[in-house]
Amino acid sequence: MIGADFTVGAPATARYHREAIEQIIQSVEDGVYCALLGPRLSGKTLLLRYIEGNLARLLGWTCAYIDLHQVRAATQQAFFADLTRLAAESLSQQTGEELPVPYDQEASSAVFRAYLSDYLDILQRDLVLIIDPLEALPMDMVQALLTSLRAAYMDQQTLEYRVTVVVSGALSLATLTVGESSPFRGIARRVFLGDLSKEDSRALIMEFLTEQGVSATQQAVGRLLQFTSGDTYLIRKICQGCAEYAIGRSLYRLHTGAVTHIANRFLRRDVFQYAPLVEGVRLIEEDPDLLECILFLLEQDSVPRSALPLPLSPDLDPLYLTGVVEQVEADCYRLQNMIYRRFLAQHFTPGRVGHVLAMAGRWDAAINYLEASIYAGNHQSRLDLLPATINSIYASQDLAQAVHFLRRGLSAAFGVSDAQVWYCPPQENHLRLIGSGEVNQNGELLRDRQIALVADRLEARAYRQQVPLRGHEGEGRVMRAIPMIVPGGKPLGVVAIFDELVGDPLNEGRERDLQLNGFLNQAARALHTVSIRRQELAMAGRLQASLLPEAPLKAPGWDVAAIWRPARETSGDFYDFLALPDGRVGIVIADVVDKGMGAALLMALARTLLRTYAADYPDNPGRLLEVVNQRIIADMKSGLFVTLFYGVLDLHNSRLTYCNAGHPPPFIFLPSQEGPARALGRTGIPLGISDGVAWEQASTEIPPGALLLLYTDGIPDAMRPTGELFGESRMQAAVRANLGRPSAAIQDALIASVFAFAESEPQVDDITVMTIARQAGRQS
Repeated sequence: MIGADFTVGAPATARYHREAIEQIIQSVEDGVYCALLGPRLSGKTLLLRYIEGNLARLLGWTCAYIDLHQVRAATQQAFFADLTRLAAESLSQQTGEELPVPYDQEASSAVFRAYLSDYLDILQRDLVLIIDPLEALPMDMVQALLTSLRAAYMDQQTLEYRVTVVVSGALSLATLTVGESSPFRGIARRVFLGDLSKEDSRALIMEFLTEQGVSATQQAVGRLLQFTSGDTYLIRKICQGCAEYAIGRSLYRLHTGAVTHIANRFLRRDVFQYAPLVEGVRLIEEDPDLLECILFLLEQDSVPRSALPLPLSPDLDPLYLTGVVEQVEADCYRLQNMIYRRFLAQHFTPGRVGHVLAMAGRWDAAINYLEASIYAGNHQSRLDLLPATINSIYASQDLAQAVHFLRRGLSAAFGVSDAQVWYCPPQENHLRLIGSGEVNQNGELLRDRQIALVADRLEARAYRQQVPLRGHEGEGRVMRAIPMIVPGGKPLGVVAIFDELVGDPLNEGRERDLQLNGFLNQAARALHTVSIRRQELAMAGRLQASLLPEAPLKAPGWDVAAIWRPARETSGDFYDFLALPDGRVGIVIADVVDKGMGAALLMALARTLLRTYAADYPDNPGRLLEVVNQRIIADMKSGLFVTLFYGVLDLHNSRLTYCNAGHPPPFIFLPSQEGPARALGRTGIPLGISDGVAWEQASTEIPPGALLLLYTDGIPDAMRPTGELFGESRMQAAVRANLGRPSAAIQDALIASVFAFAESEPQVDDITVMTIARQAGRQS
C-alpha cells in the first residue's frame, strides 16, 4: 500500500473518500476486479482520474483509462469496435507501445479480449484498466461489457500477466454490476462511494467557503450542514451560491438568512435537474416498497430497519442504493439532508403517490392516496382514480373485493355518500347484496339482504326494465337504482346510489351523470369478468378436489390421515396413494411452485403421470421420477415446476424407499417425545426444471409406534401479521406434543396451531398434510 500522505494536495473527492481509494488500491494489489459505485455527481470520475493520473505512477502501475462517454455505438459489434479503439488509444498514451487495432468488421467480445492479451504479451507486465462510467451505456451494452470482462478474467487465470479491471457506475446499476445474477458476481470487490460524515461535511463546507474568501457565522455553517450534509456536489453548489450572494451584496459574513434563500432558490429552480435526486426518484418510483419506505421517512426523523416495509437483501441494500438516505446508529435510516427531505416531500404528493402505486398495481393503497388528493382539492387525480378503480375491480379475487373498490370509486370520484351493490347470481331469481353498504335511504340497518326479481322494489324494477330509476326524495337524499348491463346479456345486478340533494347546476349534474354512467358501464364489464373467473375457478376447484383420494389409505397396523386446504379455489398441492404389487403402496405429496390455473393443470398432469407409470417401476422411485419429469417437460412449456416426495412403503416390513424432488423434508417422529425428528432430505431437484437429470433413492424403516409427517410449505411458511414465520421448529413441537393420538387428531392439532399462530393473517399458500403412523403393536 502507498504511504499515509497520499491525499495531500488531492482534490476534495479524494481527500474525503480515502477509504474508497484504499479499497480500490487493495483490489488491484490482490488482482481482483473492482466495481466503484456511487450516486451521480458524487465524484467517482474525479477520484478515478486522480488514481490514474497521480497514484498509478507512485504505485508502479501501468494504468489506462477508458471514458465510456466516447462510445457512440448502436450495436454490440460497433460497441466492441469502439471499446477496442479507446483501449488502444489510452494504452498507447500510457505505455508508448502501439498495437494495430482490428478492423471494425471483425470486432467482438472475443476480439476485444484477445487484443488485451496481445498487449500483455508486448508489455510483459500487469495492466490496470479503468472503465468509467457505466451509466453512459445502454443497459444491454453494460451487460455485454461485464460479461466480456468476466470472460477475460477467466481466460487469464493461467497467464503470467493479468489485466485488473476497475469499473465505475451509478448506484442504480448496483444489482446489474455486483448483484446475485451479475457477471461480476464472485470476481469483483464492490466499493461504495459512501456519504460524507457530519464531520467531513462540516470540514468541506468550511473549505469551500474559505476558497471563495467568505466567512460565515456558526449558525450559517450549521444551516448549510442541515441543508447539504452527506453530498459533496450539493455542498459545493450551495456553498458557491452562498458565496456569490454574500460577495454580490458586500456582506461581512454569511448568515442563516442568506443560506436559506440560496437553498430555497435551488429547490425552486435547479433541483428538478439535479441528477442524484432525479436518479433516486426513478429508483423509488420503480419499487412501491421503496416508495413506502420513503413515505415513512418523510413522516419521521429516523426509522428502524425492522419497521420499514422492505425485505432488505443481505447482498445489496435497495433503500441505501437510492442515494437519498443515510444510516444512523446501528439499524436506523433517515433522509440525508433537508434539501432531499423538502424535495421528496413536495414531489411525492398524494396524487403523485397514488399515480405511482396505480402504475404498480397496488390498487388499494393507490386509491387511498388518490382519494386524499381529491379531497385536498386536486381534481386532476380523478383522471387516475377512475381507471385505477376499474383495474382494481378486474384484478379482484372475488366479487366482495371488487364491490369494495367500486364503492370507493363512487365515493371519491363522484361524492356518493352511500351505495349498495345488488348482484344477481347465475340461474337465480333474486338480487343479493354484496359487500358493505347495508343501510337504507333513511339510515336504518338493512335486514333483508336479498330481493326477489319480481318484488316491487326500486332495485328489482330497475333490473327488470334495464333502465335507471329514481326513487322518492326524503331527508335531503334521493335514491337511484342503476342496472349494471354488459352488452349482449342481461344485467349483472343493480347499483343503488344515495345522493345528497345539493341543487347542483343543471349542466354540472348532467355531466356528472354522464361520467357516472360511463364509469358504471366499465365497472359492469369488470364485475362480469370477475364473476366468470370465479365460476370457472370454482368449477376447476371442484374437479381438482375430485382427483384426490376419496379416503386415506387403510391397512392393518397403520393409521393414515390426510388433509388438503387450498388457499384459493384451485391449488398446486396434491397427495395420493398408489396401489402397487406385493403389499406395497406409493405415497405422494407434491406442490406446484405457482398458483392459479397453471398450477392446477400441472398438478393434474403430474398426478396422472404418476398413476400411469407407478406400476411400471414399483421398486424404483428414481426411475419413475425420471419418466414423469421427461413427460412434464415435453408436455408443458409453462416454465412451472413441482416439488414432490414419492415413497414406496412396504406395508409388511415397514420399509420406505423414497425420492425427494426438492420438497420440504418429511419427518419421522419416534414414539419417545425426546430427541429431534429424523428428516428425509432432498435427493434431487424439483420436476419440470431440466431434462436428463436423475434422483437418488434412499431407504428407511418406520419403527413401531413412529409417525411419518409429510407436508407442503404452506405449514412452515404460514405468517403472522408481524412477518414472523411458523417455521419447522414450531411444526415439530406441535406434532411432538400430540404423539400417541390418532393421526387425524395430530394433523388437526397441527393445523389449529398454524391458524392460531397466524392470528388475523389470511392463508396465502396451499396447505397439505399427511400423517402415517405405524401402530406400536405392529412388527416387521
